[in-house]
Amino acid sequence: MLLHKALDAFVLQLQADGRSVHTIKQYQRHLRLLGSWLDANGITAELGAITTQVVARFLVSDAARKTADGSAKLATTANALRTSIRCFFAFAELAGYVTRSPGMLVRRARCGEPPPRALSDLEVERLLAVAAKGEARDELLVRLLLGTGLRLGEALALEVGDVDLRRGVISVRRAKGDRPRVAYAPAELVPRLAAWVEGRTGKLFPISGRHAQRVIERMARDAGVVASAHALRHSMAMRVYRRTGDIEVVRLALGHASIATTTRYARCDEGAVRRAVGA
Repeated sequence: MLLHKALDAFVLQLQADGRSVHTIKQYQRHLRLLGSWLDANGITAELGAITTQVVARFLVSDAARKTADGSAKLATTANALRTSIRCFFAFAELAGYVTRSPGMLVRRARCGEPPPRALSDLEVERLLAVAAKGEARDELLVRLLLGTGLRLGEALALEVGDVDLRRGVISVRRAKGDRPRVAYAPAELVPRLAAWVEGRTGKLFPISGRHAQRVIERMARDAGVVASAHALRHSMAMRVYRRTGDIEVVRLALGHASIATTTRYARCDEGAVRRAVGA
């Protein structure tokens, strides 16, 4: 069976297993990268011809280890690629497409999790100053992400009816893991939301995720800061932690299922360490 045919079957199984759209797209992206590398190196894409050595050669190649601009990929990004390769070929073995998985020797590299990239107060001010000069929709999206800590996908999935202006509550119907949750809108954001939703129905932000990412990255460049949509979520989390010192409050604000995910914000608060030692 050819790689692309097996990938179609893999995607179908992931959908049947209830995996998120984001996860499925990542698997597809990684396996298509493998397919492109095989083609560029004159290696057949027939699964039976892909050995453990071929997989190892791919994982040490520039295609797997470097970004489009030639810089080295983050260790966490490389680990995600390894996981995709290993899971795909494990599926191929269980489905009977190969006798043994050529990804069975692949292991994730040991690496420390990088600290969250949060914006300073000054960087937030500069970003909001740039956002205020653009479209009202884009400014509101940036303010919503900074104020609520919503993931970009969660924000773009919101319907007008999900916003309860009276209570300042935003209902997220399908958060990560398909769990419903609520987010809380800061008081200063409520009037802006009220003005935006007046007379509207349907999607709160009728734009694609890719377009929203480009808009936020352009705003960040114009403001002279390094930021993505997820950096705005990190910024909100750090603000809440510094304000409360309570990691459980941060967990609830972000909608994390496990507090183990949230503790990264406590670890990276250098200011707390300085205050504790009197520096």
